[in-house]
Amino acid sequence: MPNRIRVKILLFISGLLPFLSTAQFSSSELIQGYAVRKDSLYFVFSESVYQQNLPEKVVVTGQFRNWSQDLADKRWELSRVNAGVWSVGLKNKEFAVVSPGSGFKFRIGDGKWLDPPKDASNVDGGNLIFMKGIEPLALEAGFESDGRIEVWIRGLNQAKPRIPGPGSFVLKDAFGKRIPIAKVEPSSAGSNSIHCFLQAKNPVDKRRVYYLEQPSNKLKCLVSFEPWFSKLKSDKVLGAEVSPDGKQTSFRVFSPRATGVKLYLYKDKDSKEASDVISMKIDEQGVWEYIAKGDLHGTWYDFTVHGFSDPGNSFFETHPVHISDPYARVSDDSFGKCMVARKTKPAAPLANGRPKLENVIAYEVHVQDFTDLLPIGDDLRGTISGMVVPGLKNTRGEKIGFDYLVENGVNTVHLMPVQEMLHWPQDEWERAFSKDAWMREQGVALENYDWGYRTSHSFAIETRYRRKATNPGDEREQFRDLVEAFHKKGIAVIVDFVFNHTAENMDGRNYLFHFNALDKQYYYRTKNLEHIGAYGNETKSENRYMVQRWIIDQCKHFINEFGIDGFRIDLAGQTDQQTLLRLKSELPEDIII
Repeated sequence: MPNRIRVKILLFISGLLPFLSTAQFSSSELIQGYAVRKDSLYFVFSESVYQQNLPEKVVVTGQFRNWSQDLADKRWELSRVNAGVWSVGLKNKEFAVVSPGSGFKFRIGDGKWLDPPKDASNVDGGNLIFMKGIEPLALEAGFESDGRIEVWIRGLNQAKPRIPGPGSFVLKDAFGKRIPIAKVEPSSAGSNSIHCFLQAKNPVDKRRVYYLEQPSNKLKCLVSFEPWFSKLKSDKVLGAEVSPDGKQTSFRVFSPRATGVKLYLYKDKDSKEASDVISMKIDEQGVWEYIAKGDLHGTWYDFTVHGFSDPGNSFFETHPVHISDPYARVSDDSFGKCMVARKTKPAAPLANGRPKLENVIAYEVHVQDFTDLLPIGDDLRGTISGMVVPGLKNTRGEKIGFDYLVENGVNTVHLMPVQEMLHWPQDEWERAFSKDAWMREQGVALENYDWGYRTSHSFAIETRYRRKATNPGDEREQFRDLVEAFHKKGIAVIVDFVFNHTAENMDGRNYLFHFNALDKQYYYRTKNLEHIGAYGNETKSENRYMVQRWIIDQCKHFINEFGIDGFRIDLAGQTDQQTLLRLKSELPEDIII
């Protein structure tokens, strides 16, 4: 059988493209790991280039597969098409599957990763790069102000680019209504990009959703809020804050695209009707505020956030629910109202100072797990206060509980999350798990158990860790007392913080606590206006001053109001580097991170 026919049969059997007119690839294609023929892309693997003789299997993976490690997907398995050469092909018209700049690698046998050839010119960050240095044609747009849109056309790769005229763009709102473009203001044009500004003829509200098209290049994009969002910055105190002299209480929330925010005040947490409803005022930076007379400590409150019914929004007009305050000091078990609370006086500091990071010997512990089986009263079991009961012993006379922690040789207690966390409503939990054999075996089929990595209110202490039969808000002093108890024994206290995602989209459930309703597009990373992230959402700290502030504020809050000594930051890599650097620079130098 002629070699060319044999190649075609091999590729057909594996569900791939008809092969090239020749089975040969150039030496440069073998080194760079791919070949392009018209609208087809071929990944090619050379045994001699990689010094691998007859591997059992060759698979390619990369950004186009989200770096999947699945070795069984036949679409990405290469076939041996010639002596020492393997290949797999795919249609890649207009870079629909693999975009220029995409990284990739080959894996062989049972999954061994292969480093790129040393002489490959298309290597970056330890990966081979498809069409390195070439950008795919792309359209980007963002609001600079009402009616004025900043536009980039990238990846032109042409010698004489020119700024398109108004007729080359089409601007539409979220519901398909076309908005005429008055003019295009040129900014710059280079071989790989064009930058300009569009001015609409009719009023365009930068708070709303619009799409921009360039039909001649078959390009379309969402008009981003980024240029506007990146400029918003306020250092006003957020949340509910009682003034030091007790003469006033301020309420503030940040919601830049809302058209209105209403504050509801209640006599107690079970009140169904508000005693007062206030329409808050917005400032130029997107902060809504109301200043009430007097000390409103103990008052319960919530909000409604109003706005347009465009895609990607969760304002009251489409989601008619009341939301809570992301800066609240006291939450009602995540759901429902929050309570105004004065600042908490922090614990006394460690007499000999905080241990340096290199000297930390930490014991990681979960409040509920640690206290559930201690010989203490039911009112203390599973609580913060239960952790610091001295004098406990087991049936063998050995010290347990607080005394065990104090005397086991550590100088730091590392608490798993203690911020207010999402617990499902009890009836939902029982419906989901009461008949689940594994959950029953673990003893949590009815217990509504949680480790705490689903924070709902970052400035509040977990409601269910409060000593039984005490009042909402008392958990704050109880936590402060825990910190002080360990400090008296010379032991530092650090806590687990989870600000890379929030509880609003956990477990496939979409609760509206606050950020989703205040403005999902500002607070979270989104794609096509919807959440991304393995945990339901990802908070967006980059180019978001007010999210960065929220992260730093909660850390300062736990230091200033409870006296803790540091933090373990969960999945810190999901928070941008500049935010982490700023966080470290704004905290005391001796804080343990």
